[in-house]
Formats: sequence, structure tokens, C-alpha cells
Amino acid sequence: MNETIPVVVLGFKTVTLLLGGLITYFAAKAARKSGSDGLTYLALGFATVTFGSLLAGIGDQAFGLGTGAALIFENALTAVGFAVIAYSLYVTSGSTGRP
Repeated sequence: MNETIPVVVLGFKTVTLLLGGLITYFAAKAARKSGSDGLTYLALGFATVTFGSLLAGIGDQAFGLGTGAALIFENALTAVGFAVIAYSLYVTSGSTGRP
């Protein structure tokens, strides 16, 4: 364990994990029901952002990854997740037949 984490940070991380997991669950459920590729990518993007935050915290606190490396890892997964979410919107807008 590297440093003491303020309780407020743990609270926000917990809320992020719960809400991100809920969004991922509902997007995956909707994707399975509708067969939509856009919703599948949306679920994958939110899962990447949500679990990237969790994995960075675990790497920092449990495996001594270091705060700087954990921040880089978390931000890299956030960027990848948002890229997947943006792609999901692109795929969805292309499937409507509208320009």
C-alpha cells in the first residue's frame, strides 16, 4: 500500500464503479435484446472506463504499481473506453440510414 486514500475518494470510486457497472449491464442487456452493434460497443466502452478505474486502484494499492503509473493506466483505459463509446455512436448513426 502506497499512501492513505481519503475516504471521499473511495466514496466517489465506489459510486463510479456502481453506476458504471449499472450502465454497462443495461447497455449489454439492450444489445442482447435488440442485436444492435452500437449498443454492444457502448457496453464495451463503459465497461472499459469503469473497470479501468477499478484496476488502476487495485494495481496501486494491492500491487504497489505506484500512483503515477496507476494514473497513467487509468487515463489510458478511460481514453480507450471513450473511443469505443464514440465508435458506438458512429456505428449507431450509420445504421439508421440518415446522413
